[in-house]
Parts: sequence; structure tokens; C-alpha cells
Amino acid sequence: MESGLVVVVPVKEIKYTPWAFLKPFTWPMWCLTGLFFLFVGSVVWILEHRMNPEFRGPPRQQLVTVFWFSFSTMFFSHKENTVSTLGRLVLILWLFVVLIINSSYTASLTSILTVQQLTSRIQGIDSLISSYDPIGIQDGSFAYNYLIDELNIAESRLRILKTQDDYTNALELGPNRGGVAAIVDELPYVELFLFNTKCIFSIVGQEFTKSGWGFAFQRDSALAVDLSTAILQLSENGELQRIHDKWLSGNECSVQAKQLDESRLSLNSFWGLFLICGIACSIALIVFFYRVCWQYSRYSGDREQQDIEEAEPTTRPSRRILPSTSFKNLIDFVDKKEVEIKEILRRKNSDLKRQPSQVSDEQNDSLP
Repeated sequence: MESGLVVVVPVKEIKYTPWAFLKPFTWPMWCLTGLFFLFVGSVVWILEHRMNPEFRGPPRQQLVTVFWFSFSTMFFSHKENTVSTLGRLVLILWLFVVLIINSSYTASLTSILTVQQLTSRIQGIDSLISSYDPIGIQDGSFAYNYLIDELNIAESRLRILKTQDDYTNALELGPNRGGVAAIVDELPYVELFLFNTKCIFSIVGQEFTKSGWGFAFQRDSALAVDLSTAILQLSENGELQRIHDKWLSGNECSVQAKQLDESRLSLNSFWGLFLICGIACSIALIVFFYRVCWQYSRYSGDREQQDIEEAEPTTRPSRRILPSTSFKNLIDFVDKKEVEIKEILRRKNSDLKRQPSQVSDEQNDSLP
């Protein structure tokens, strides 16, 4: 039987606030989720802007579209259709992530609102040590010397308690009225004490010592083998746990006290989903911009060649394209519709194919 030291404190029921709907997620989880809504909305806008009329228009309208599309995916109510292959792939993956987040949020909020929540100022042995409040100790317990020698707690903070009534009175009075802020005792004694308290008190934190109770017999005693075998059999078939749950079920108060923190969802549960979604968006953007740069290289190369051919050899000045001008041309090119770009490149390809035939015709005409 485990007999490590635990902390017992008085608890009170949590009163729900108008902001209870924020409790299912931790603040880092809320912040990252909001950032990903905006990030995915911006990625879809970039992928759709060149070929989808619903993602085009004045800058103000486009900004509103990004925000509206980003957060409307939370309820699967976005009215804009995606037409590009990359945009559809990103949106499908993001909707899967949103589905999991919505389901987890609903389950967590339901758990928080339906299970009785208990809270205390003391959350474990660490907060108890730093509080400098009086601590109750069972008379004759080894915990007295352990707290002084191992945890460096001042002896003046310790209060000796003898009976369960002393436990109850000291915890109800509290540190400001001559009582104690918490009691440190071995787990079996605490479970027996909590069995009759009806969740007025509760265990907080984890056991901070690992020890156990055993039976001592004379050397070579036959009872040692028989009793050890019987205890082992009870432990293996679960009977020992059933006996514990039947007679010491007051520990349910401690379980309820931990429900709030366990029900809150943090990034540890979802970072894999966000990582996959972020990688997919990054790959889609890389493919998109690679294709845009390839189209722009063909577009700008053909344009420069055309300017060179139109200029007279004697009057052709040495021109140098400024970086700002080149960047502006790139932005203008990216802002063009996909249909226009394809039409321009198609015409240029046709012109290039016709030029060799025209040259050959001119050469044939010049022959005598």
C-alpha cells in the first residue's frame, strides 16, 4: 500500500464567470489558433488571387475578404469558392484541423461545466512551502522531521494535530484564525480522513515521497510467504483495488479538484496538427511562387528581347533596370489574372514560332 506524503487543503466550489467559455483552451492555445486562422486565410488568398474573382478587388475589399474567409472557416460557413488546386488542398487540410479543434473545444467545455469544480489557494507542496502559512502534522508522524530536515521548513510553522476532529477544526479555521493552511500526512491516513468530509477538503498536487507499508515477521516465519503470496494475488486480480475503492472512495474529491486543469487543452495536444498544416501551407506557397517566378522570367525575358529588337543599333542607349522598377514590375505581374498571363505567354510563343518562318521567307526572296 502506498503511503507517500500528500497535502490536504480546504476547498471551495468554483463560481462560474461570464468568461467560462475561454477555459477549455489555455492562452497559448487561443493565441496560436487565432494566428493560424489568419495565416491560412492569407495563404488561400495568395493562392486564389490570380484566378478567382472572389479574391480580387480594391485593397480594402481584399483585406475584409481575408478576415472574413479566415474566421468563417471556423463554422464551415465560408461563401467563397476555391478554384486552384493548391488552394483546395490547403483548405481541405485546414477544415480537418478546425473540425478536430471544434470537437475538442465542445467536449472540454461540456466537461468543465458539468463536473463540480473545486479550487484552493494551495496547489501542492511547492506553493505550500513558499506561502509561509502554518502546516498541520499528525502527532508522531515522520513527516515532522522530514519537513524540517529535507524541505527546510521552519519548525515554528508546524502544528501538531492528534485526531480527525483536530484536522477538521484546524482546516476550517484557516491560517488567519489560529488554524492551518494545509495538512501534510501519509496517504492512507488522509484517504480515511477524506472519506467522511464530503468534499470539504481535498488532496492537491502529487505525492512528494514514495514509500509503502509492509508487514514484518520473524526470520524464517511461514506466515511471511503465505501473506506475501495472498497480497500478490489480490493485487494481480484487482481485488485489492476494489477493496480500496469501496472503503476509501472519498478520494473522488481530489479527482474533481483536478478536473479543471485536466480538461483544459494546451498546445501539447495539438502541436502535431498545427505543424502538419504549417508545412502544407509552406509547400503550397513554395510551389506557387516557383511557378510565378518561372512565368515572370519568361515574360520579362521576352519583353526585354522585344525592346532590344525595336531599338535602333546606333541610338540604342545602355539601359540599366533599377531594382525598385524590377520589383514593381514583379508585383504588377503577380497581380495580373492567370488568364491574362497565359494569353500573353501564348501570344509570345506564337510570335517566336512565326519569326523563323519570316526570316526564311526573306532570305528566299533575296536570292536571285
